[in-house]
Amino acid sequence: MSKIKNNLTDVARQMMNGVVQVHVEGYIEEDLQSVMNPAIKIPGNWLGSGFFVKYKNLEGYIVTNAHVVRNAIKIEISSMLTSEEKFEAELVGLVKKLEPDVALIRLTDKELQRFKKLAIKKIEYLELWEGPSPARGEEIKAIGYPMGMVEPNISGGEITNFVSGSEYTTERFVTNAAINPGNSGGPSVSANGKVVGLNTAVMLDADNIGFITPSGFVKIIIENLLQQNEPHFAAIGGKVQKNAEHFNELLKQTEAKGVIVAKILPGGFLEAAGIKERDVILAINSVEFDRHGIVIGKEGHFRHKNIYDVVKLIPIGDEVEVVYQREGEVRIATAKAMGKPEKGVVSRPIITERKYIEIFGMIIQELSFEIIEAMRDIDPNAQIEMIQTIDQEKPMLVVTHIHQGSEVDEIEWPVGELIIRANGRKIHTLNNLQKILNKNKGGSLLLECRDGRIGYFKVD
Repeated sequence: MSKIKNNLTDVARQMMNGVVQVHVEGYIEEDLQSVMNPAIKIPGNWLGSGFFVKYKNLEGYIVTNAHVVRNAIKIEISSMLTSEEKFEAELVGLVKKLEPDVALIRLTDKELQRFKKLAIKKIEYLELWEGPSPARGEEIKAIGYPMGMVEPNISGGEITNFVSGSEYTTERFVTNAAINPGNSGGPSVSANGKVVGLNTAVMLDADNIGFITPSGFVKIIIENLLQQNEPHFAAIGGKVQKNAEHFNELLKQTEAKGVIVAKILPGGFLEAAGIKERDVILAINSVEFDRHGIVIGKEGHFRHKNIYDVVKLIPIGDEVEVVYQREGEVRIATAKAMGKPEKGVVSRPIITERKYIEIFGMIIQELSFEIIEAMRDIDPNAQIEMIQTIDQEKPMLVVTHIHQGSEVDEIEWPVGELIIRANGRKIHTLNNLQKILNKNKGGSLLLECRDGRIGYFKVD
């Protein structure tokens, strides 16, 4: 046992050469004002960690957490190999919704050459773990720069548990290795010299519980970002529910095995595969599921890897085989893996991407999950109204800020008002609204809201 520990310690020390500190200047995204009024941008500075990743023939590419570089204006990195020198990096791409919390940055060509010239050793490129997940109890070392330390920190621990993914979240490993603010974005490494995953978060108010994003997900994200794609995972394209023995007669099944398809999303994977509601999915790519949607026997007992985890790890575009049961008959279908069909309400966490129109003393944006979340502190009743629109196919326009003394303020429209028509025409996007404004310059504009309120304005 002590020999393994010593090996892991030596390996971690070597891999520490590939870990960097990330210095960021940017906008503080959690600020309520900037969500409701994108013209307001609150500047700030913060630190994180990252590591040079070994991937194909890339040079100078660094993996970090998306939350570290999201809304960054300037990104620099420093390394123990180059004293206190800082090197400018540029953003390759990131997962905007932080599911998973992964980003890819790179040293500019000029800065990479300067780094090589000043470094006391060659850059240590760290390799991502491939294959089955590490076992519960396997020892790891988490490396990073916690609490703004200027030297890399190594903390020891084990993989203590696993958190299954869901329709909206990705699988995570749980560890008792210390992961603290600033440490996120660094690697967790194993004795075989591979990166088990990306240090992602610590659970507040809990002792010795940290989360790691598995390397399998990191690899898929890197490939997406290198192809300049929006980083999406494959999705089922529908809703599934647990099976049970009392469905045997209805579904003409002999035993409750596999999950029941409850809903098919138009344009999604299940529809492409010809799957219908009340079909029972038994296996995907030869991976079988029990009635709870948990993988059967692939990685041992007490391992709740589920159908969502399996689908997300299939590269988009790959051919997928689905074994399913319909009316008691076992069938096989195939379709290409694809992302989840987009709905009208989306996430807009990047401050510079929050588009808006300012007219008649109000700011109008397309409804986003960030705005819905912000409304909880402004008007919970309006938030409920917004939540009811989430599943619609098209965007929704919302009033997010009202200037005192303005025309809109005089008619007492509240923040959170949902606009559905302009001059009798349905509108869903800022582009729709702008076209109507341009067409009616010098005329008038009648705006109608979802709750029946109206506004009548002169267009200058």
